[in-house]
Amino acid sequence: MKTKSIALTNGVVGLAGGIVLLFGIWFMAGGAATGGDNGTGGMILFLEILKIAILALGIIGVVYYKGDLRVGTAPDVLLIVGGAISLIPLLGWVGGILAIIGGSLFLSKLKNFKD
Repeated sequence: MKTKSIALTNGVVGLAGGIVLLFGIWFMAGGAATGGDNGTGGMILFLEILKIAILALGIIGVVYYKGDLRVGTAPDVLLIVGGAISLIPLLGWVGGILAIIGGSLFLSKLKNFKD
């Protein structure tokens, strides 16, 4: 029986990561506007790792829940597309929106699992 731990992980990372991707560009713009580095390089590295993590978790979800009717394919596809689009420069916010939707769909599917 497939467990719900991957669905929970995908949901939390998709939702929280999507929010960070959605507003991450504003944090970097604010740091650049102050005239200093203020950790902008670290933030860029964190955002790139987050984008790859969202993409990888979407792929893991597709493989793990293949054929499972409790989850479906929509949340996985949204995480994959969101992670891939966010890797394109200046489109991270679009990938963030898709990751938020995919993550929230994963979290809504948790009720289909029995404890």
